[in-house]
Amino acid sequence: MSDDEDDYLANIDKFLVEPNSASAPKTYSQIRKEAEKQSKLKNEQNRTKGRRQRELESRTEGLNKSLFERAKEEEDAGLGSGNKALSIMMKMGFKPGQALGKAEEDHTDQPPAQESPPAEEPIAGPSNNDSSAKRFAHKVEPLPINEWAGKRGIGLGVKRPHSPTSAERVAKMAKMAADDASSHRDFRDRAKHEYEVRRAEGRLAPAQRTCASLDEKAGKTFNVLWLNPNNPDSFPAGLLDALNIRTTLEISPPPSRRDRERDRDRDSTVSIEARLRRQMAADTLQPLGALDDDDVKAAILPTSHEFSSEVLEETTHFLRLHAPDRLKLVLSYLRDNYAYCFWCGTQYKSEDEMANECPGEDEDSHD
Repeated sequence: MSDDEDDYLANIDKFLVEPNSASAPKTYSQIRKEAEKQSKLKNEQNRTKGRRQRELESRTEGLNKSLFERAKEEEDAGLGSGNKALSIMMKMGFKPGQALGKAEEDHTDQPPAQESPPAEEPIAGPSNNDSSAKRFAHKVEPLPINEWAGKRGIGLGVKRPHSPTSAERVAKMAKMAADDASSHRDFRDRAKHEYEVRRAEGRLAPAQRTCASLDEKAGKTFNVLWLNPNNPDSFPAGLLDALNIRTTLEISPPPSRRDRERDRDRDSTVSIEARLRRQMAADTLQPLGALDDDDVKAAILPTSHEFSSEVLEETTHFLRLHAPDRLKLVLSYLRDNYAYCFWCGTQYKSEDEMANECPGEDEDSHD
């Protein structure tokens, strides 16, 4: 090769194209990740730590710092050493980096023993002297502070429930007291309601008898206010059957005296023969002249047609009321139609006389 020609291999850098200093364009996802990273770092730098977190970090830093480091920091800061434990140790001759107690003699400077014939070398491993020296070596660093984390067993990672604070205990006791008061209030309300129902049922019967007597004197043959579900005799003939057939009202009258006596006899200790005789008498065949089911229905239906749908509807509404409400209706009917006050037990000549002499409509006004 002549000297006039250029040596491309020697000056190869001159012929290579230098890459652009600008990097390749970034994708949207990369730009977004970098922005999130920068925002997270900025938030961590500007975030104000809470008091609890600051106390935890300060406590952890203090526990991880040794006694000597703390004393050195106080000495560098120009503060007097206020650590009594370290001052006592220094008076006893302790020096940082050395162990407490008498220094052990170095046994490595002993003169070598006379040469003896080589014996079988033991298996390679740590000697007993080294292990004992490590076992009985004095500690140079003080024991670290290990906090007791409670009893540990199955489930080491489970956090212990924090003890309730005074506010939580007060809130719990207040809730228990409120629940207890609510249960007592519910019981009192229920007992009061049951008592009022029983008292109203006891007063409803004489009020209805008075109402029936005054209506009969006025020429009335039937009034819905006479009806008492606890007294089947207060229902006229055919009304119960009409209610069962033409309405959804189901009235189960209380057991009669004969039924109560039969139940009492059944529960009592009677002989088997008496029970058999009673059962045989009940199972005897009826005479052929008795009515069958079709005849019974045919006899009931004409009677049920005597009551209009309005009467049946009014009867249904009245019987579905509670005893205090039925008593209130009966007493209002007596006052409005006959100027009769149930609580006074007097029938006045006129409504004006009743308004002047009767203290009020309810029982409390007559106390």
